[in-house]
Formats: sequence, structure tokens, C-alpha cells
Amino acid sequence: MKLPLKELARALNIPPATVDRWIRQGSIPVRLKEGACVFSRHSLEKWARENHLTLQEPATGAPQSREAHKDREDGENRENRKDRPDNLEAAMTHGGVLYNLEGDTVAEILKTGVARMPFFDSPGKKDTLYESLLAREELMSTGIGRGVAVPHPRTPLDYGDIPALITTCFLRHPADYRAVDHKPVFVLFFLICPSARQHLHLLARLSFCLRDDAFIAFLKEIPEPAAFFDRIARLDQRFDAP
Repeated sequence: MKLPLKELARALNIPPATVDRWIRQGSIPVRLKEGACVFSRHSLEKWARENHLTLQEPATGAPQSREAHKDREDGENRENRKDRPDNLEAAMTHGGVLYNLEGDTVAEILKTGVARMPFFDSPGKKDTLYESLLAREELMSTGIGRGVAVPHPRTPLDYGDIPALITTCFLRHPADYRAVDHKPVFVLFFLICPSARQHLHLLARLSFCLRDDAFIAFLKEIPEPAAFFDRIARLDQRFDAP
């Protein structure tokens, strides 16, 4: 199947710039050919389901007027700005950094991490989050290798007053997290978002950081919060650079 990039972005209900970036990163089963997006509808629908998105039928019918098209794009841009934090630094600042996290098993680590998150102010919220995180780990480990795990719920959790966030947790002792490379995990990034769009937006930025060997070495030094956030801000700028 072939579609212009903007039409594919509209069918997925995500910004065109995000689709373009995912194509370049190989994060979506789509390739660019002669300025158009080429893909298997079956593969893309499967990818969308796995990432909690919906592939809608491309828009058909009479062309929109220039004014109507601009109004629609302006509305989409407003929703996109409202529906996601601008960058990784904002989400990580919301989530904060925790040190000396206890736990020898995946379940213990998740429970301790959730218990220490200050913004989930009721036992009910913490229980829901913990159960969702554990269900995701039972499906497949979020230990992505190199001593890093990115625990996240199977589906977005919208608590209303809690924005998208990433809580960084350094373990007291490296632990077996059933990671893909079988290496012990020493740092976790709890990725908690109220929408799939926010999740994918932040995951792309976090993945960019974690592919940087120097950043992994930096994490192993267990940096203080000020140095950590400064490094994240600089990586954010690199991600946004042309």
C-alpha cells in the first residue's frame, strides 16, 4: 500500500514529523519510496495494535478547502502539544530520580519503585500501577539489555492530574531482570503515560539516549540529579537537531 506521509500520519492520528522520524529510526514497518510511504497494511495494523494505536481508513472524497485544511492542521497541532510533553527532560523532571532501590526479583523491584513514587498519592493508584507493570513483565521482560530496563504498563494509565513522566531508578545492587542479553539490570526508567501517543513520543527519545555508549557509561557512574538532568537536556537537543 502507498500513501503520502501526511495521509498516513492522519490515519494513525499522530504528527507527520513523528511518522517521519520513526521511519528514519526503523521504529515503524514503513519505508519511503519516491516521496511516498510504502507499507503492508496487515503489518502496520499489527504494529499499531501492539503500540495501542488505531490505523484508520485514509480520508477520501472531495479535497478540502485551503482554509478547512489549515483549520484541521491547527487543531491537530494544538492537540499534539497538549497530548505530550515537549521533551524527555520535562518527563524526567516530573518523574524524578530515585537511588538505592531495593529488590532481588522483578516483582520486588517494581513494588519498591512504585512505593517510592511520591506523585501516586493513594494506595489504589499505586496498586493499579504495580499490577499493570507486573502484567507487562509477565508478557515479556522490559529489560532491554546493557543493564537497563524500561518498565511500563501494558496500556496507558490516565490518572487525570498526573502528567506523562519517567522516573529514573538506580538499584542498590544489580539484579536479574530476565533481560534480553541476560545481564543484570542496574538502572530502570519507569515510563508512565496517559496516552499511547505520549508513550511512543517519549520512548523514541529515551531509545535515542540509550543507544549512546557514552550515556550508558555515564549512567554506570550513578550521577547526581543535577548532572543527570543536564546530560538529558543536551541529548534532547541532539535528538531535535536536523
